[in-house]
Amino acid sequence: MKAITSFLLVFIVLGISNVYSQNDSIQVLSPNHFNRVLQLNPDVVLIDVRPKKEFKKAHIKGAYLAQNSEVLFHLIDSLGTSKVYLLYCKYGEQSVDAGKMIYEKYRISACSLEGGLDAWLQEGKEIEN
Repeated sequence: MKAITSFLLVFIVLGISNVYSQNDSIQVLSPNHFNRVLQLNPDVVLIDVRPKKEFKKAHIKGAYLAQNSEVLFHLIDSLGTSKVYLLYCKYGEQSVDAGKMIYEKYRISACSLEGGLDAWLQEGKEIEN
């Protein structure tokens, strides 16, 4: 029930027409929508899928690092499939691929930050160093 409530909150916040990309297994969200989901949903897990070196330079506050699929799957196994997973990378391509892998393994949808961390920064959003 909690998973359904979390998923519905994503739809309410974003509007159904803005949620799905071409592939329904991963939702690509603009930096503003991504931030809204991050701020409003208590069941959100934020995951940075960039290399550790890049993560150490800068990342979105509260993000977990999952620099490869093994770490990503371990993280999801430990946190559960009832969470809302928000993924990002530098440009937005790796996080889409990671979201597809999550869908293939767990049959849960994830959200990717459109344009990645670069777009996040262009929108003036905060990061941690």
